[in-house]
Amino acid sequence: MTAQSAGTDTRGLRERKKLETRSALRAAAVRMYLERGPAAVTVQDICEAAGVSQRTFFNYFETKDDAVFDWDRRLAGQLVELLTARPASEPPLEAVHRTLRTALPALVADAGWRERRRLLGAYPELVPKLLHSNSHLAEALAEAVAERTGLPPDALYPRLLAGAGLTVLRSSIRAWDPESPAEDLLAVLDSCFASLAAGLPRPESDDPVHSAR
Repeated sequence: MTAQSAGTDTRGLRERKKLETRSALRAAAVRMYLERGPAAVTVQDICEAAGVSQRTFFNYFETKDDAVFDWDRRLAGQLVELLTARPASEPPLEAVHRTLRTALPALVADAGWRERRRLLGAYPELVPKLLHSNSHLAEALAEAVAERTGLPPDALYPRLLAGAGLTVLRSSIRAWDPESPAEDLLAVLDSCFASLAAGLPRPESDDPVHSAR
């Protein structure tokens, strides 16, 4: 092993450890919010559950809520990578559709995501914090759309397309029964994007799953 490859391995191990620590803090925060309620949980509680110091916690997050909603930061990175990898010849709306469709099955299968969904249902006062977190997700996706289309990052079209895509994502998840197969969720997503592409005509059915088939 050369000195260069050894250095690369060391940096790779360090990055993996950082990701593991961040993930452990995120999971501990969501779990403790569910068990005790947000107001009863302290940063120290989260640190003890994750097995790290408060100093380590503040290397990653400014507040305990930031740890709970860190999931959106991770998703933003995944969506940007997926969108960047889509064929350059693909129309922007289709590229966003395919990006979300690719990310969705792993997203809803993630135990942490399901726990956070339960948390938001139990403590609706956290929803404004979710909306704030989602704004960063929309901004990251809009920047990726802007780069793909050659438009300025602050142009209207990238923001409009990113916002529409994420609205479709949220609406599809809300319309989906979590006890049903992920294929049903993908059918809802496809139906919503088809309606968006067609100019949002009034649907013949109120059932998004069966109207997509």
